Amino acid sequence: MQGGSGHCLCGAVRFAFDGAANWQAHCHCESCRRNCAAPFTSFLGVDHGKWRWTGTAPARYASSPGVTRHFCPTCGTPMAYESEVWPHEIHFYAATLDDPGAYEPTEHVNWNEHLPWLKLADGLPVRRKPRRLAPDEDTAPVLNLIRRAFAYMDGVVDPPSSVHQLTTDVIARQAEDGEVWVVEENGGPIACLFLTPRADHLYVGKVAVSEAYRRQGLAAQLVALTERRARERGLMRLELESRVELIANHKAFEALGFARTGARAHEGFDRPTSLTFAKVIA
Repeated sequence: MQGGSGHCLCGAVRFAFDGAANWQAHCHCESCRRNCAAPFTSFLGVDHGKWRWTGTAPARYASSPGVTRHFCPTCGTPMAYESEVWPHEIHFYAATLDDPGAYEPTEHVNWNEHLPWLKLADGLPVRRKPRRLAPDEDTAPVLNLIRRAFAYMDGVVDPPSSVHQLTTDVIARQAEDGEVWVVEENGGPIACLFLTPRADHLYVGKVAVSEAYRRQGLAAQLVALTERRARERGLMRLELESRVELIANHKAFEALGFARTGARAHEGFDRPTSLTFAKVIA
């Protein structure tokens, strides 16, 4: 949508913005649901400097660290959301627009928190928020996910995949010494990856997506997460390895912005058995 305005229930708090919204999406996270007492919340993002309050200034509530929610002090209508995660913009509630029919959502975000009784068939893509696994959590579901996702490599790669040496204790140590991130649905992991910081790059390992959830953009969402984590650590390069036999995986990594940078041989082999791929973060 190109520009717009809106107001609260009583009409005291008003806003206006110029130019196109940065994005338009439905959010299913619990905090937004509780803030609005609704099954999900519809937002649009607008850059600072392109919007303004045109009526009474709203009240502010720090709902969690780094998050500020704006609402009408008279009627209580939620008006806007700000977070340190998005320091360049404010998020307005689409239902407060003077012309809410002009709103054009393109996706559902934080879908992993959606309510099970909410049945939608709008065809919009969904994005789930990854969660970092704590070392003291049960890692068996993650191990099972990885084993199932990597099972197709048996009899294909030589030497056999290192997944056969993976245990729940190994995953717990990875969660403590590095990072383990999971994407969940219905209380269980449907995708995961390991992150290990090294001197000049962030190493990405054990990328796994449940077969039932493939081709839904989860790998791309996880790569976006790795880029954010690398920047936060001051590392501007990602690296991963893939066995030479897995041609389809190579093409998938290249589609995600990785480029082949090298090869190595496992101990006892006189030929390359693994390829290295890297992505420089702009």
